[in-house]
Amino acid sequence: MPKKSQTIKNDPQATWRKQAEALNYEEALQALDLLLARLQDEALPLSELQSSYQRAEIYLNRCEQLLSQTEQNILQLNQETLTTETFEQRNDA
Repeated sequence: MPKKSQTIKNDPQATWRKQAEALNYEEALQALDLLLARLQDEALPLSELQSSYQRAEIYLNRCEQLLSQTEQNILQLNQETLTTETFEQRNDA
């Protein structure tokens, strides 16, 4: 059975995911923007198109994950009950 580090070396997506997990929202968004610009470049070789798309998808997922975590952590004061509730609870009401 290969070691985890060997698996990551053979799986670029696993490496990209690990790199994305270390980024904050702004860094992940910047990386996503750079990849999107690259994907829009007509000179991008077809051989790089799929890997660039997959990497962009990983950064997009990271941004969405961080936004979701932030939404869940934001507390708002309910004016009717004077209790705090999460952003998500407030939207469900």
